[in-house]
Amino acid sequence: MSICAVCGAVVRPMFKVPAPELAPDLDFRPGEPARSTLRRWIAECSGCGAAAPDLAALSPTDAEVVRADPEYAALRTQAPAFARPFLLWALLCQRRSDGWPAAEALLQAAWAADDAEETAWAVTWRQQAASVWPPSPEIQPRLCLIDIHRRAGDFQGAAVVAEALGQDPLDESATAILEFQQRLIGTRETGRQMLSSALRPPATRPHVSHQPRPASSSGFWRRLLGLD
Repeated sequence: MSICAVCGAVVRPMFKVPAPELAPDLDFRPGEPARSTLRRWIAECSGCGAAAPDLAALSPTDAEVVRADPEYAALRTQAPAFARPFLLWALLCQRRSDGWPAAEALLQAAWAADDAEETAWAVTWRQQAASVWPPSPEIQPRLCLIDIHRRAGDFQGAAVVAEALGQDPLDESATAILEFQQRLIGTRETGRQMLSSALRPPATRPHVSHQPRPASSSGFWRRLLGLD
């Protein structure tokens, strides 16, 4: 049993994402069995409308946003139900100035829109994720950002990130992914692509070199990969 830190309601405990056994997408959405559990990653309190991976861990500052922030209230009533928890959590993180969890939650909202076949929403939330994606010196988050831009149809933005990344020393796997993305950008392809399409032979369980390691304080990627 877990207790919502905002209103004291009984809520479900934090969900542990199962380790993926199949290769992820190019934006690092995990393969099965993790992929199908997306809707459980963010809990939403039925009492007060708070949304977070762990409702028991919300702070008094978060509680004030849930209770009094007009943008949060508007999202609760106007956001599509399939993506509402991700959008609420993204806003809470933005109010904290916590960039990585906010960007991750917006990307997850886009994944939920993909599953609901709501293309316009998926594009919108990828654009929003790209706009708040924190700068990083690491390779994987920049590879992910290329795919976010590409899937949103922002080929110029994708090309700019790809060109900058190409100036860095890259290992064989990163080079293969970058070159594959550049081909997709050149053909103006916006569809889902799996990491195994860029890295031959295709993987089943993602190799350690395929796993994302953004400089995220949220621990999302570690939880996603079953490392925590």
